[in-house]
Amino acid sequence: MLTGNFLPSSGDAWLYGLDIKTQQLEVRAKLGYCPQHDALLDLLTVREHLQLFGRIKGVPENDLSRYVEAVITDMDLTEFANKLAGRLSGGNKRKLSVGIATIGRPPIVFLDEPSTGMDPVARRFMWDVIERISQQDSQCAVVLTTHSMEECEALCGRVGIMVGGRLRCLGSAQHLKGRFGTGYQLEVKLIAEDSEELETLSQSSGLDERITAQTAGQACATLGDASLGAHISADDPVGYNLYNSFLPSGPGFVSSKQFFAWYKAQERAKTLIASITEHWSDARLVERHDRNLRFQLGSTDGVQLATVFTFVEEQRARLGIDDYAVSQTSLEQIFNGFARQQEEETSAVRGVIPQEAAGSANVTVPAGLGAGDKFQATVGGVLVELAVPEGCGPGSVLAIPVPQGAAP
Repeated sequence: MLTGNFLPSSGDAWLYGLDIKTQQLEVRAKLGYCPQHDALLDLLTVREHLQLFGRIKGVPENDLSRYVEAVITDMDLTEFANKLAGRLSGGNKRKLSVGIATIGRPPIVFLDEPSTGMDPVARRFMWDVIERISQQDSQCAVVLTTHSMEECEALCGRVGIMVGGRLRCLGSAQHLKGRFGTGYQLEVKLIAEDSEELETLSQSSGLDERITAQTAGQACATLGDASLGAHISADDPVGYNLYNSFLPSGPGFVSSKQFFAWYKAQERAKTLIASITEHWSDARLVERHDRNLRFQLGSTDGVQLATVFTFVEEQRARLGIDDYAVSQTSLEQIFNGFARQQEEETSAVRGVIPQEAAGSANVTVPAGLGAGDKFQATVGGVLVELAVPEGCGPGSVLAIPVPQGAAP
């Protein structure tokens, strides 16, 4: 709407003191625009593009050549100045599109995903160009849309996050972190078991050499924690790999060594989660992928960095922590938090723990169970005992009501 592609259905907006509804021609004379998809003419060269759009922007003919050469140099396109646009790489096309937007030095520039398709070196170069245009020259206001929070932090003085067509917040990156951040994030990577030690332990454990879907639950009980068998399901971030190995389309089994490695990893993760939630009452596991876990430790007011590092270092050997990091809530995590509010795309992502209760939770029947068999599962943060209904078997999904006060 601001660039004139669509007329606003209601409301008003002004750019450079001009009404976007009644002064379209005057507004466009002040704008530079780089669309998300390159709007280039394949049979024109880089230099011909800049000459064409320079004339459209009203650059005087006697100054046109100087402006064109300046943009070619700024965008590092000297080597490709006489090359047809249709034969440029994706990164160079984006450079040309940004060059077209900035030629003539318009006071307002709109950039839609300007670094899309660029390699890291070219992306960093593009950021330097945009920063120079908007900050160092102080000649131009740049409005940038992007999904890259790294790009936001590198370039933007003010950040707005839109969800469902509405602007939900606006401010500097640090202001958004302070206003919408959820305290410190603790990321932990657990150690992997030594291969020779696993071989020795699996042989001394008395487990069968091959563990199948039918024997997995008993194997967990033999090793000391039968509840871990409930995690062997298609939707569980902890046991989906094991579940896939048990399927007829897969091997149908895992070796006792593989199973023991999985069991020890889950046992270690369970101990870690219990220790952290016991130490910080408001701590919450928000994401887990294999041996990597991420916790939210509450507000920055209630948690001191020194206590976090002291706790982890003191418990590191006991909990089997290989590596860890403590950080303030990132801009990307704040963005994802707002993105959860959208209604268009609401499917779950494996490994990410949902934040809001939906009235019921889906539980997958673990491998090796049939109708009438009982098993334990965590529903809404509460450990409950369930029975497999008639007509259901391994892999069946049960809709279980969330217990009162729980937040799955």
